[in-house]
Amino acid sequence: MLQRHRDADRLMRALTARQVLLAVVGLLLALVLGVLAGRALPTAPGANSVDVGFSRDMATHHAQAVSMAYTAIQTAPSAEVRQLAVDIASTQGNQLGRMQQLLQSWGQPVSSAGTPVMAWMAGTDLHARHEVEQAQGRVMPGMATPAEIARLNGETGQTFEVDFLQLMLRHHAGGIEMAQFGAEHATTSEVRALATAIVNSQRAESQLLTDYLTARGAQPLAAS
Repeated sequence: MLQRHRDADRLMRALTARQVLLAVVGLLLALVLGVLAGRALPTAPGANSVDVGFSRDMATHHAQAVSMAYTAIQTAPSAEVRQLAVDIASTQGNQLGRMQQLLQSWGQPVSSAGTPVMAWMAGTDLHARHEVEQAQGRVMPGMATPAEIARLNGETGQTFEVDFLQLMLRHHAGGIEMAQFGAEHATTSEVRALATAIVNSQRAESQLLTDYLTARGAQPLAAS
């Protein structure tokens, strides 16, 4: 009888030691997984960050370019301008969708309603210039005013093409400045990469816009 009790005690101690070991291993595994998860899922940028402000405002900026491009696809008489408009609508439409997806993944609203436009660039020369453009009716750098959009929508032929090319070239200039700031100051790799892609694509398109204006005997719009 005594031997059976001793055997039972040894078994209990063995089981207890095994349970403790398993618990320790489980805790260590949980800590490792927690660290890895923290690296895989970094903290989302805050509402006042460059990442959020850039993504939201650039999405709005892109939306106007896409709208103008669709008008050109339907109205421009030359195949080269229509093709450029297709490229702009495709590229910026895709980028717009990516920025909205980022905002949603961060739990941020995609609309800038109630949020000061371009606040993420406060204190810079571009932001000061942007405030002057706002007084002229442009929501963001390079964007067309409602009056300019209305005029463009009522035009046809080469008059339309020249106006479209001029407005889009100025639009790109403002977008490039915004994207350069985003590429330099955003904290997430996704936004930095997207902003860099915007700079590169719009610089290439700006050269085509300039070439097409020259071929039509026209010049870019004067700087604001």
